[in-house]
Parts: sequence; structure tokens; C-alpha cells
Amino acid sequence: MSYDLLDGVRVTELSMYAFAPSAAAVLADWGADVTKVVPAAHADPMRGNPVAGLPDADVGVAFMWEITNRGKRCIALDVSTPDGHAVLMDLIARSDVFLTNLLPGARTRFKINPEDLTGVNPALVYARATAHGDRGPQRDAGGFDHTDFWGRTGLGHAASLVSSEFVPQPIPALGDLSAGAFLAGAIAAALYRRAIRGIGCVVDVSLLSSGIWMCSPAVVASQLYGIDAIPRMRHADLPNPLVAAYTTRDGRQIYFAGVVTDRNFENFCQVIERPDLLDDPRFGTAQARLANARDCIAVLDKVFAARDLAEWRRVLPGLSTPWTVIQTAGEAAIDPQVSANAFMTEVQAGKRAYQLAASPAQFDGALPALKPAPEHGQHSEEILLELGRTWDEISELKARGAVH
Repeated sequence: MSYDLLDGVRVTELSMYAFAPSAAAVLADWGADVTKVVPAAHADPMRGNPVAGLPDADVGVAFMWEITNRGKRCIALDVSTPDGHAVLMDLIARSDVFLTNLLPGARTRFKINPEDLTGVNPALVYARATAHGDRGPQRDAGGFDHTDFWGRTGLGHAASLVSSEFVPQPIPALGDLSAGAFLAGAIAAALYRRAIRGIGCVVDVSLLSSGIWMCSPAVVASQLYGIDAIPRMRHADLPNPLVAAYTTRDGRQIYFAGVVTDRNFENFCQVIERPDLLDDPRFGTAQARLANARDCIAVLDKVFAARDLAEWRRVLPGLSTPWTVIQTAGEAAIDPQVSANAFMTEVQAGKRAYQLAASPAQFDGALPALKPAPEHGQHSEEILLELGRTWDEISELKARGAVH
């Protein structure tokens, strides 16, 4: 079923790429009526699946566009023209939320700063998605998630501490989608205040602020301890043998997240069929295991290398220590727990069905229902008619290039 928490909330989104659009996609998942404004003359960059390394194949789904724009309506509008700007102002007048990632210069040029729009709609929730924040020396500069979220905040450095080179951001739009979820939550909070007190709000979320939040344990600790980062160790040097990944005979890895306690270790040894480790003076107590962590890891390396993953899957369900197989994205997509909770949800677009990842929140035990993303300008005429334009006026707007 479709969620209705934001039923009746109207959102106008003027943005591109992934950060701001993903926030609006979450709002659409929650029931908001989102109108995406795209340029009249050209398509959004996300429509081309701009991800390096994919097979050279036409899969028929612009998946980056679908992920970040599902459930929206779309109007193709040239807001730089007087006619296009007038249509945008009509949209703003009836909207609860305006969401943009345009840079300050473009916002001024197009007359869409908060003071421009609150003159039309005083109670508007105005949301800005930026790279670095709306203050400071880089306020006017653009940025992407792999620079401002991953590279700048300590996240990429932390990953690189266990590698021989810098680790690039592992997934396209990792920072965009994280920051987009934060922005959607902030907008919902602003809407609550609007409902209670009748006043609007200017909401700011940046890739930099989101990355700092995600890396906050290391960022805060760096200042308290006078260090550059929380040290990250390679496998053999880990301080806790039960917070480690072990490689199976067939080359797969099993990752454990165990707190070192005598009770947990006793269960661990029984399940892996090595109760003799409890009698080894190096491993018999939590203190001994910490003092001899390298030796313990070396022993467990041999234990897990003796069986294939399929065998360990049969053995480990009795373990009290949390564990998981290190899965590929393809395996995650068909994980039974993912399927049972509809974390991947089928979308029907005409005769084509495909899977999209649902936004994380679920409500009242209901499973999410996602709608496909719109085509470029798919709803232009529908939206213009809602705004009171006649067919003759729509034809004139198209003739003048203000609408596509």
C-alpha cells in the first residue's frame, strides 16, 4: 500500500542529480504530491545511468533516475523566462515545500531565494540541499558526494587506513542518498512546526554536514585525544577476535560482531566445534584473549578455512554472537530477509516490472508500494491545467519555449 503520512502535502522540487531529488523521493514514498520541475530543453543527468563500469547493455531502466525520482510528477519548464517563472510562482503559491539544490548564483538569477518565494507563500518550507553549507568561504561553490561526503569528512580516510591506497567511495550516490534521507526528515520536522504554529522554515542540509555526522565518532574523538583518526587495524592486528571477518575454504567471508565475554566465547567455541579452545590458557578468559588476540585470530583463521560457506551456514545459526556473510549487492537484492520486509520493492511501469530499494522507514506494519519515476515533462499539461491555464494558454507557453 502507499503510505499516507504526508497525504495532502504538496512539494515543488527544482533540482537535479541525486541529493535533493532523493529527499523528494522519500517524501513521495511517504505520500506527498511531488512536482519535479526539469528544464524544458534537456533531460536530467540521471536519466543516462551515469555509472562507470556497468556492462554495455540496454536494460530498459534508467535506474539512477528511477531511484531518485519514483512517485513524482514532472513538468518541463524554463524558469529563466518570464512565462516559465510565472508558472513556477503559481506552483509555489499552492505548495507546502520548495526543494532545490541550485547554487546561490542560480537561485539569485532565477529569483528563487527564500525571500523571493515567501513573498508568494509566507508559510512555505524552503529546503536547500548544498555541498558545503549555506555559509562560509565555499558557500557559492558546488560539490559532489564523493568529494564533500566521502573525501572531506574522514570517511574515505578511515576506509583507506586498511588499504594500500585511497579507497574511492564504494557506491554511487552513497552520500547523496544518506543526506537525502536526512533532508527528508528535516522537512517533515519543519512541516510539523508549520502545522502547529503556522509558520514556514528554511531548512539546510549539506553533503558536508551529513558526512561529518556519519563520521562523528572519529571526528569528535580526534579533538578529544589529539589524533588524526581512530586507528583502523588490518585483520591480524584486530584487538577483538570476535569482531572480525574470517575466510572460508571457498573464499567467502563471515563477519562477526561479538563482545568478548566468557559466556559468548564459550558458546562460540561450542558452535564451531572447538571446545578445546576454552582450555587454552591464551584464550580461556576475556583478558587472556585480548592479550593474545593475534594468536586467537590465527587459530580461528584455520578453523574457518577448513569448511565451505555452505557448511558454516548450517553450523552458525546456533551462535549467540551476531554474524553475517559478506554479501555482494546482487546477493543483498535477493536476501530472504530483504524480501520478507519488502526492502526491495517491485515497481510496475506499463508492461515492465523491476525492483527498486524502498526508503528505510515503514509505518503501521504496512509494506511500501512504489510508483515509477515520470518521463521528462510527462505531466506538464496536467499540472498546467490544475494551475488554471487553458489549452490555448498552454499552446502559447509551448510555442514560446517556456514549457515542453
